[in-house]
Amino acid sequence: MCVKYCETRLFKFACHVYGLSKRVVPAYSSRFSKKTYTLHQHLAVLLLKAKTGCRFHELEELLVLSPRLCEALELDRVPDHTTMCRALKRLKPVVFTLLLVLTGSLLPASGKVAVDATGFDRRHASKHYVKRCKMTLSSMKTTYAVDTESLMFLGVHTTVTRKHDSQIILPLVEEVLKHFPVKVLAADKGYDSKHVRDTLRGRGIRPLIKHREFTSLDKAHNKRIKPEDYNQRSMNETNNSTVKRKYGDTLTTKTYWTQVRETLLTAITHNIDRYINTIKSLLTQGLQRS
Repeated sequence: MCVKYCETRLFKFACHVYGLSKRVVPAYSSRFSKKTYTLHQHLAVLLLKAKTGCRFHELEELLVLSPRLCEALELDRVPDHTTMCRALKRLKPVVFTLLLVLTGSLLPASGKVAVDATGFDRRHASKHYVKRCKMTLSSMKTTYAVDTESLMFLGVHTTVTRKHDSQIILPLVEEVLKHFPVKVLAADKGYDSKHVRDTLRGRGIRPLIKHREFTSLDKAHNKRIKPEDYNQRSMNETNNSTVKRKYGDTLTTKTYWTQVRETLLTAITHNIDRYINTIKSLLTQGLQRS
């Protein structure tokens, strides 16, 4: 009996990330590699982990029970969960940064960007491990730069320090400007700084950052900002909520750099999901009109 399979969201996601990974990394890291798995497969499997919210051993079981996913990733055999964990540690952060830029450009950039921060719980490990490694801060502060029209993540900044928002926004904007146009930047009062505004204006960016109201002059400045323009900042908060509900708000890895990679993987996964859903919506609208 011939069984007809439908293309599930996870299958489409796997096919898409496997194609994107081939554009970012070479097949093998060295000519002396064992060549059991390619870097394309490692990267695609890690994105599947972010998509499903599984731990490494759970993802291994999922792949064993999903031969179509293995077929999409051209896997002759399922990698062990320890192999996946080592792949996350060995892939350099620049690989995930390049993939973030690539996925962020899948939809047209509007030039309207919002910046906001959120926190991911990093105390998933045992209390003994947390105490031994001196993980004094329980959350990873993650600042996202989001296109308010396409809702794509354009840049990510992570820290476990108590660095002020006004010290984070300019380096983040500089990274975004390397690859995307920024005409308007919206942010809340936490980013209130004359230096920040002057720097943004010097780069040709209109800052929509409200003043903290200490004087009547601050109130007058805030009234000049149109609510319909400033309220676009809420799209960043919408993205933060979506990411945490869909992919989880807890970092499952233990070391700082693997947690940085994990936050980047989450942003990349969101961008790919957003692109697939947008294309599906456009195709549906086209069929309805015809």
